[in-house]
Amino acid sequence: MLALVYCVCSQPAYSGLEMQEVLPPLSFTLFCTQYPEDCQEQQDRRTMDFRSRRGRWRELNQINSSVNSVIAAESLSASRNDYEWQIFPSDGNCGDYAVTKRHLLLRSGWPSSSLLLSEVVLRTTGEHHLVLLVPEGGTLFVLDNLSGVIIQFNEALDKYVFLRAESGLNPQLWTRGIAKS
Repeated sequence: MLALVYCVCSQPAYSGLEMQEVLPPLSFTLFCTQYPEDCQEQQDRRTMDFRSRRGRWRELNQINSSVNSVIAAESLSASRNDYEWQIFPSDGNCGDYAVTKRHLLLRSGWPSSSLLLSEVVLRTTGEHHLVLLVPEGGTLFVLDNLSGVIIQFNEALDKYVFLRAESGLNPQLWTRGIAKS
């Protein structure tokens, strides 16, 4: 018994600052089986004309707004299982919104390293939730179906506890800890 206490107590506490590889959500694994092209590394394919910060911001806002308005919100207790993330469903949950936004941005030429799915917990309800993180111009932005506007990561800390996110190095790896590049 003393050995067990020693093993548990001698492990450093997780501080949330360092990056640590973790298993992806089961939903993500199932999603990658159905949509393998969305789970592969994709390089930046945007044209040089589009490289203006204003143009990128405009596209982020347009995709965030359109996906939030096109998909009808479905409660977590709805008939379809929460773990079945789909691109372009007529109605869906947070996972459907996040992967649809990511899909559209990938198709617009954004690199997979800039489109990171992230599992969070809503501070108000304790519910698990999925958002899309977009590091852009030295700032980390959060795209969420529960908000009509894109917010910065620092503002999001009041709303969410960040559990894990896709790695910017490999879209099939997930990490605990957020790289705010």
